[in-house]
Amino acid sequence: MNNFEFVTGGIELLDFVQPLWEKLNKHHEVNSNYFQSRFINLEFEVRKNKFVNDNNLEVKVDLIKDVEKDLNIAYCISTVNKELVGEIDSLFVEKEYRKYGLGDKLMNRALDWLNSNQVKTKIIGVAEGNENALEFYKRYGFYKRRVILEQISE
Repeated sequence: MNNFEFVTGGIELLDFVQPLWEKLNKHHEVNSNYFQSRFINLEFEVRKNKFVNDNNLEVKVDLIKDVEKDLNIAYCISTVNKELVGEIDSLFVEKEYRKYGLGDKLMNRALDWLNSNQVKTKIIGVAEGNENALEFYKRYGFYKRRVILEQISE
């Protein structure tokens, strides 16, 4: 069994998320049937700045590190806005570490934090092409409430 360390903080941890976020973004690009260009053109700095510059958001970052390899292997970014809407904004676990229940640990930590902030609503956005993640989120009581369609721009 690997030795895992959890690091929790705020926007100061976002730079550590970058390599993992880029892998998630690549996953979305490869699996998207209609919106690959959105992911190709999405840069981490732009995404990071949305968290850093939005004064209406509280941001929590959980990182998991493989201590033996001194390598960050998973993360979850959660946010709460002024209307008390909590969002599990981004979650990723390196493929070779998915058998250890780390996604479950990240989800539980995120949900505990959202509950401690007394959010009124909890949401998760799942990118088109990543529908396999829906079953994972159902285990935590998240279901499709609506489907938003977007016209593909040419």
